[in-house]
Amino acid sequence: LLRSISHDLRTPLTAMRALIEPLRDGLVKTEEQRQQIYDVVLRETMRLSRLVNDMLELSRLQSGAIAVEVHPLDIRELLLDICERYANIAREKNRNFTWADAIEDCPRVVTNPDRIEQLMVILLDNAIKYTSEGCTIGVDLIWNTERVTVTVFDNGQGIAEADLQHVFERFYKADKSHSTKGSGLGLALCSRIAQAHGGTLAMESELGKGTTVTVTLPAPNQTATELTQEEPV
Repeated sequence: LLRSISHDLRTPLTAMRALIEPLRDGLVKTEEQRQQIYDVVLRETMRLSRLVNDMLELSRLQSGAIAVEVHPLDIRELLLDICERYANIAREKNRNFTWADAIEDCPRVVTNPDRIEQLMVILLDNAIKYTSEGCTIGVDLIWNTERVTVTVFDNGQGIAEADLQHVFERFYKADKSHSTKGSGLGLALCSRIAQAHGGTLAMESELGKGTTVTVTLPAPNQTATELTQEEPV
């Protein structure tokens, strides 16, 4: 774990140093080159900031330092807003985006809206990152008297069977060749958020065929008005 943390912190720092040193030494001669360096340094700084924030967030969730307050909530508007937002993002990235009409009839669930939005954003960001142009990304939803199940799916590159059992571990990256695409913390955060709701998070995937991530949330009569965190693992 320490090796993974060190690598992920060192990578953006190394990139920034390699650019700042020639800038300091006067080796960058044109304004265009300087602007390119500024853009890369800003991008790497933001990446480093996201990594540190994700590490702190996951640590607080695991330790129970954050109490996730949940209550019965109508999440239809939240889900529709997220879907419309990502439909625009997908269009800009030349991907197809679809969502189920059932979202408009979604029953109330026991949830924290900020945390569920965080979870959905992570899952949809991943779907955008790990699909190519022309691929389809979608959100589906079904429910029964006990729980609501939200599914994010795509027909992108998929994940090898050997990696599936590790995808919710901190800093694990199934695609080692694209280490700049994420910190390896997003799915670990999603898993803790689902657990904090008394729900579950599961993934199915096949290499070259796509990925399906399923989030279950309890119906209002299944959970108390506040859930406490599990012991750190």
